[in-house]
Amino acid sequence: MIEFVILLGVIGGWIVVVSTLFLMLALGQIWGLIGVFIAVGFILVNQSLKRKYMRTIVDATPKAKAIAAHIFEMNELILLSSYVVSLLLYAGIQKYVEIVIKFPHALG
Repeated sequence: MIEFVILLGVIGGWIVVVSTLFLMLALGQIWGLIGVFIAVGFILVNQSLKRKYMRTIVDATPKAKAIAAHIFEMNELILLSSYVVSLLLYAGIQKYVEIVIKFPHALG
């Protein structure tokens, strides 16, 4: 189960970065706020999994419980930092990359 939790943090972080960055580039900077809601949703899922997992391992050693709690906290940090990374990427792309879309001329 703990491997699934780590994978959820990594994949959730990528989803937050990609969705936030895409929304900001395609629709405008204000749409980056949706990334906050996505990140908060993943954090809430992480916290519910943490409660469920901690109730499951009642007979584990204190060290195992501490490691598990640390992994869940690490996932929250990954999710929050991924949102910040998407904001930094957006600022960098807007400053240094020019995106030009050319449409072919209509025939006729």
